Amino acid sequence: MVVSAEVPPPISCALVEQRVGAQVRISVQIRSDAERVGIYRLQVIKQGPSGDSRISQQSKFALDAGRSMQIQGLSLSMEPSAHYRAVLSVSSGGATYVCERTGPGGADDL
Repeated sequence: MVVSAEVPPPISCALVEQRVGAQVRISVQIRSDAERVGIYRLQVIKQGPSGDSRISQQSKFALDAGRSMQIQGLSLSMEPSAHYRAVLSVSSGGATYVCERTGPGGADDL
């Protein structure tokens, strides 16, 4: 008889952009079908006429099986022609999952 260990499903992640006027908030969503604990790290680089900025946020998380969580992330002031790149790294169980987003999103320019 051959016994195989089931590998827990991977973590899925997403970066969500919310805009109000010239403000952009980038939130984190993490989901897994298995119970997970780990660390997430969100890094955002903004470039625009007023200069460049780098912002990082990192924390531990615990996720119940079959659940998702949303973490209120970073808020940026985006002047016209500014843009950002956000990278989310989620580490759990010896693996790292990465999500990226560039923006601002949407059809209308800031």
